Amino acid sequence: MATGQEPVYPYGPPEASGWEVPRSHRPWGRAVIVTISIIAAMAVAGAPLGLLWSWLAPSVPVVNAGQNGIVVNDPSPEEYIAADGWFTLIGFAFGLVAAIVAWLVLRRDRGPAVLLGVTLGGLASALTMWVTGRSVGLGAWHDWQETSAAGASYSKPPDLHAYGALLVAAFAAVIVTTLLAGWSNDPDLDKPGAKPGYGHDLGADTGGPHDLLGGPESLPGGPVSSGSPAGPDPTAAPAPPAPWPADPPRG
Repeated sequence: MATGQEPVYPYGPPEASGWEVPRSHRPWGRAVIVTISIIAAMAVAGAPLGLLWSWLAPSVPVVNAGQNGIVVNDPSPEEYIAADGWFTLIGFAFGLVAAIVAWLVLRRDRGPAVLLGVTLGGLASALTMWVTGRSVGLGAWHDWQETSAAGASYSKPPDLHAYGALLVAAFAAVIVTTLLAGWSNDPDLDKPGAKPGYGHDLGADTGGPHDLLGGPESLPGGPVSSGSPAGPDPTAAPAPPAPWPADPPRG
């Protein structure tokens, strides 16, 4: 509830100490462009990954069973699991690499824009990878279905069956980006490369947290903030030990 009274600052108003409220230095337009650029780049990269997936994933052996339709010519086919497994591995590796590349290349744009870009870009790349990979040999597969006779066999091109694999690339990119941001020694992602420490602006010229208060010399007592007297010279030789007290006479 507003009282109409001015706030009380025990140590003076913030303007007197030179402190400013941290604000982002990135315009919204640049953040949107960075996000869209990451999404587009990752989506385009999904096309060659789809070709790689179609080459690595094994095809499924099928046979035309006549009235029973086209059935798998194997009592326990592993090709379904193999196709999903290869898709998951490729997507995870791509999400990991894409997050690291975006973090290193877009150093001045680290933050929510990069995180949102790699998240949506991971989803877009997975969709592109799936559509591209399953399209290889798809036309010939449809032609064989229409023209094949009973008893004919064919190798069906790989396809995705576990649709949860489409989320793996985005998941890996989000995890890696979050870990990189958490382990970064930059005190402010708006100013990458600043010296780690406390405060929003540490002052690059002098490089010390006392710059916010005017330097160590401006504190009471000189460089020592507590005003305590200077200690002994560490280079001076130690004083000799005091003599032991004499033993009392023995009668």
